[in-house]
Amino acid sequence: NGFDAQVVIKGKANVVAHMRDIQKRGKEASQKEQSSVPVLQLIVEAMARGVKFLPVDLQKSHAFIFQPENGAIRMPFSSLPGLGENAAQNIIKAREEEPFFSVEDLKLRGKANKGVIDTLRANGVLDGLSETDQISLFDII
Repeated sequence: NGFDAQVVIKGKANVVAHMRDIQKRGKEASQKEQSSVPVLQLIVEAMARGVKFLPVDLQKSHAFIFQPENGAIRMPFSSLPGLGENAAQNIIKAREEEPFFSVEDLKLRGKANKGVIDTLRANGVLDGLSETDQISLFDII
């Protein structure tokens, strides 16, 4: 709780700025923001010690577990704000059956609603993934 991949992926300076903003606003910051400060402090400490956080990846990320990968830590789907437990589990379950071929495939097999797709898209998770399963004649030629 309190880990926000959108803040972390932008680097240590962004995490520090985000933490200071919450502290500066004091009681005006939401309870959720205030409770995230200890997590942000741990993240800054980890980054100061050279720990790198890898972005959420459609093919590699776990639903909830931060996984070590090549000396770094791959963030899970659940670290993205707005992506709940069920959505993360649905994505993993469908991905285990076979890789996703398109955003359309993710929507259908991964049971991902518009909000989930928007969150994934905004965080670069869908970069390089085709929108539909359809092949155009131009792809063949």
